[in-house]
Amino acid sequence: MRLVSWNIHGGVGTDGRRDLGRIAALLEDMHCDVAALQEVGDPRPSRVDDPRGSEVADHASWLSRRLGWFVAFGPNLVLAGRPYGNAILSRYPISHAHNYDLSVPDREPRGCLRADLALPTGSSLHLFDLHLGLSGGERRRQAAMLLSADLLADTALTAPLVVCGDFNMWSPIPGPILRLLRTSLRDAAVVAGARRSTLPSALPVLRLDRAYVDAGVEVIASGVVNDPRTRAASDHLPLWVELETRQGTPLAMAGAGG
Repeated sequence: MRLVSWNIHGGVGTDGRRDLGRIAALLEDMHCDVAALQEVGDPRPSRVDDPRGSEVADHASWLSRRLGWFVAFGPNLVLAGRPYGNAILSRYPISHAHNYDLSVPDREPRGCLRADLALPTGSSLHLFDLHLGLSGGERRRQAAMLLSADLLADTALTAPLVVCGDFNMWSPIPGPILRLLRTSLRDAAVVAGARRSTLPSALPVLRLDRAYVDAGVEVIASGVVNDPRTRAASDHLPLWVELETRQGTPLAMAGAGG
């Protein structure tokens, strides 16, 4: 299957337009089966590309209806009835979802959304979609939260596992989150030999957006969709990974591209 991880910046592009319809169209064009999105929603009053012309408060639900996909949403902030956080959109049913709070006092609320996907092979996939803090100290505390919650070592995790999202790792020097992940997971882009930067979208120099997989997942290919449309749609470029689960029959994969 093809997984896309993308920080969509509240649907606001580098051209200054808020256009969820553009985000949905690009996800369709990427032929992805699952999309792990960050910065979904906007706590401020706003209008988006909605054929009804009405205000849209819940961006995750709007995208789910537009695409006709299943959705799990982990709001980390709600102001004036407008939720903001991480979302997982999937062509496959979502059998279970849980949002882990990774917020640090006096910092922007952060979280990690878990969704268990029911795959057509009859097997499952645990998908974690996170957005970590900007400072090293904040990420150190979030690493401790991940460990204390047994997020990646939960005995209930019985299926292959993928952790992806915006890690906000600005330095090439391994930090606490990277050291934590390296103990049991592999960087999908490194496995595929395709490390690509994602920020800023106009001239990407930083690899903030990543995906890590455990031994139950085989990485087939990975890349970044870098074209005029994705550069305009968000300040991050979307990361894609094609994978197979090692249990059961391999999933049918979409064609490579991007």
